[in-house]
Amino acid sequence: GKLHFATSESISHLNATVVEDFFQKNIRNNPEGMVVAGAGIDHDELVDMAKEHFGNMEQKSAPTTIPSTYRGGCHLIENQSTPSVYTTILPGEEQCRVALAFPVGGWHSDSMVTACVLQTLLGGGSSFSAGGPGKGMYSRMYQQVLNRNGWMETAEAFTTFADEGGLFGVSASTPRADKVEELVTILADQLARIAVQQVGDVELSRARNMLKCNVLTQLESRLILFEDMGRQVLTYGKREDAAITCQKIDSVTADDIQKLAQDMLENYPPALAATGSHLEKVPSYDSVSQWFR
Repeated sequence: GKLHFATSESISHLNATVVEDFFQKNIRNNPEGMVVAGAGIDHDELVDMAKEHFGNMEQKSAPTTIPSTYRGGCHLIENQSTPSVYTTILPGEEQCRVALAFPVGGWHSDSMVTACVLQTLLGGGSSFSAGGPGKGMYSRMYQQVLNRNGWMETAEAFTTFADEGGLFGVSASTPRADKVEELVTILADQLARIAVQQVGDVELSRARNMLKCNVLTQLESRLILFEDMGRQVLTYGKREDAAITCQKIDSVTADDIQKLAQDMLENYPPALAATGSHLEKVPSYDSVSQWFR
């Protein structure tokens, strides 16, 4: 797949002409791809301001999008050998960071909310936490992974969504070379358990409530509120209020979660990624793929 971040090789190709061309094609000459959002301002006033500043824009060429296809696979990136000025300031401990993921639907998928609930249910974080309400200390990745394996530094579930599709996965890290293979096995086991056995009512209820709490807490910020409005209009052509979002979260069942996990693991090859040190200890991609067959 294509990288999300610039590489040291690609940065050298960036210049004023490239940036100007990107601006003209994707922003200046693409008003159909623009959304103006605001919070704490009168609607008519915002419309007048939008007409004043953007009303003379003309649609000339829409950016082309290349369809993406999930393939799975393995990608390992070793620690950078190039010296950095930050090495002496912030010396980093040797860590092996591993992520294991499978495809899920994108922004328009019926299973997107289910994937979000599952991410909250698995939860996780770092081996150090100040605790307290809302920190996810009762999530599976804390109770079944971090609390039982003191050699792990981090363990958490993650999701990433795009227009055409998304990823659901789990990741973890450890400084110990002799534990890397076990780490990958534990990550695979956490995903397999969701597919084999339905989650309990209490665990599911806790995950749904925590996800709703996170959504509502985020929307208390004006900055996040109008960003959410803009993203929804740009993605869906409309905005759903928090009440509808909470209803969708509450409608997720244990059967929905199990079916999502089974579809991921049974119908698609895994995506395995690792960075840092001790990469020679990461199990082969063929071995990891066989675990789910």
